Amino acid sequence: MRLINKYLYNIYIAISISIILRLWLLNTYGDTTFENEWGTLFKNLKNSGVLSYRSFEGQLIPSVYMPPLYVYFIFLIDIIIPSPIDLVKSILIFQILISGFTVYFFYKINLIFFTKKFSFISTLIFIFFPIHVYSCLQISSISIQILLNILFLYLTLNIINNKPDFRLCILLGFISALTILLRGEFILIFCLSLFFLIFYKKINLKQIIVIILFTIITVSPYLTRNYLTFNKVTITKSLGYNLWKGNNIDSGVEGSESFLAFKNDNVDKKIINLQKDYLYDFNYDDIFLKTSIKFIKENPILFFERYTKKFLSFTLLNLESSYPNYNHFSHIITMFLLSLFFLLSIIFNYQKKSLSYQYLIFNMFITISIFSIFFILPRYKLIILPAQLLIANFLFIKLFYKNFKKKGV
Repeated sequence: MRLINKYLYNIYIAISISIILRLWLLNTYGDTTFENEWGTLFKNLKNSGVLSYRSFEGQLIPSVYMPPLYVYFIFLIDIIIPSPIDLVKSILIFQILISGFTVYFFYKINLIFFTKKFSFISTLIFIFFPIHVYSCLQISSISIQILLNILFLYLTLNIINNKPDFRLCILLGFISALTILLRGEFILIFCLSLFFLIFYKKINLKQIIVIILFTIITVSPYLTRNYLTFNKVTITKSLGYNLWKGNNIDSGVEGSESFLAFKNDNVDKKIINLQKDYLYDFNYDDIFLKTSIKFIKENPILFFERYTKKFLSFTLLNLESSYPNYNHFSHIITMFLLSLFFLLSIIFNYQKKSLSYQYLIFNMFITISIFSIFFILPRYKLIILPAQLLIANFLFIKLFYKNFKKKGV
């Protein structure tokens, strides 16, 4: 009992350290204004009650350009926090508090594989990872995505390791739906993960129905909104744009939105000639979808070369990144060490008998495979960081902590 209390105490201390560290860095590294599209979407939602990114002749056009969850998160904080308080700073503080839950569930995942002592050490490494620290200080959905991804991973691993009950299935459906509302690509990861559980006979037909049913129930209000507005069932309409950004004449690992990219195949002129109506987002995205598919068909070897480069950059490190502070020493050295231990762990310490380990590899592989079709931004590394750390830990234990016994998995 004393041992249990000791490690409960330690993880709460670790969470406190995580929160205090990020609060301490808030004024120095935290965003001070809304970045990218979030400010426009939030302002229109607050002032007009319409989730809209564009307007024509003073008329707001309902949007499906971005998944809605992060905008609603901002909107909820604005309701909770009194108006004189800085909204941007309030959002960042909430994201810092959310990171505490992320740390706790990462620790719980570690306990599936490792002893309490090493799980605590692994969690501390996760806490101090520079890219993880910095992510909370940005106006970006990535902090919420890390939490939801870790919760999805935690629930899936619990189904693999224990006889699943309906409560677990309901939770998995709910978390999956929230993640879909945050990133549309996740629907593929969700479906493939269900196939994994079905293939290894970890869930039965009733449990599959429960998971899918609660996923649909959770996303149904937004699906209903889109059907009533556009007469279409969709979560988001940005597949074409994302595909084009990562697969145009000027694209690199991080994609391109350059003047040359818009000029190629007259994309800019096609956009100008679009009809300005409520289906603008759909028609706008279709231009990019057709253009990118055409480009890929005409340049299959180039697509494969770029895909391979994006895959490796996502898995390991992108030394050609143009993002500010990406090449900071603390970031480069931690990414290099993680990549090194991760690769060596897979090569020399592969866990053949562990289905949980196999799922970590599977989840990470399909995530990298899907995202590499489009483009890879530095913050995307956080999506696979927990799985990579867990896999690297097996080698770390073997080399430096031979006295630690791995749990049977």
